[in-house]
Amino acid sequence: MFGTYSIPTGVIIPQVGSATSGGSVNVTGGTGRFEGARGVFSPLTGTGSVTSLTTASFALNGTGSVTAGLYVLPQFVFGGGWYTALYFSNSGSAPAVFAVNFIADNGTPLNVPALSGSSTTVNIPAGGSVRIEAPNTGTLVQGYASATLPPGVTGYGVFRQSVAGTPDQEALVPLANAGSTSASLTFDDTNFTTAAGIVNPSSVATTVTVTARSANGGALGTATIQLAARSKTAVALRSLTGLSGIASNRGTVTFTVSTGNVAVLGLRFFGSAFTSIPATDR
Repeated sequence: MFGTYSIPTGVIIPQVGSATSGGSVNVTGGTGRFEGARGVFSPLTGTGSVTSLTTASFALNGTGSVTAGLYVLPQFVFGGGWYTALYFSNSGSAPAVFAVNFIADNGTPLNVPALSGSSTTVNIPAGGSVRIEAPNTGTLVQGYASATLPPGVTGYGVFRQSVAGTPDQEALVPLANAGSTSASLTFDDTNFTTAAGIVNPSSVATTVTVTARSANGGALGTATIQLAARSKTAVALRSLTGLSGIASNRGTVTFTVSTGNVAVLGLRFFGSAFTSIPATDR
């Protein structure tokens, strides 16, 4: 059985869409980490039965490959003393073309004047690289960025904070997988302040459960954050109701969702200095 397949959230095994009489299966579409997925499956074998005039069920076997890659930079900020840049490189043997979208905290398109809109098209020659910049001009604007990266393309972000009277501070920021349902980071809030950019990149509203544990594994508290579809929040973790125990402690924080997805970026502040904290996706 051959035809057009779609990929549900978080699942790499495609579901049957429509069927044709022969040929390979072209995989397109998908949501979550498989949004924008593409690939080819060779002819599949299996059995099936018609359950009504419009539906049927199949058990199929076969091999193939799917290229997926929706990634987000959970904090994209410019103005008010902040600058953000995105760097992408293409290790492939062919040029890569893809869109980078900018989304406001409330999930609506975010206008970036320096890039003439809420999205920009990136063209990278084989072996090349590209930089996208949002300069420190005007008042503070916050959101996040997302991109479905073609095969061979990788990227990261850079934040720069400018405060009068002190040297500029920069931090390199990893991109987060948009299809994760859990992420965790290690924090040190003894003399520092731990903050996080938390994104719901999915098309459904979700509740993020934030659980903190001390260095010896003991419970420090739990908080919940309501996020609408494609929305984001940035917050100092100790300020969340239920997580005041993070202050003056070290440990780990886990962010989980039962529906939708979550992408997290950790940041550690000490006065005007700051650095990123990598989050482990699951």
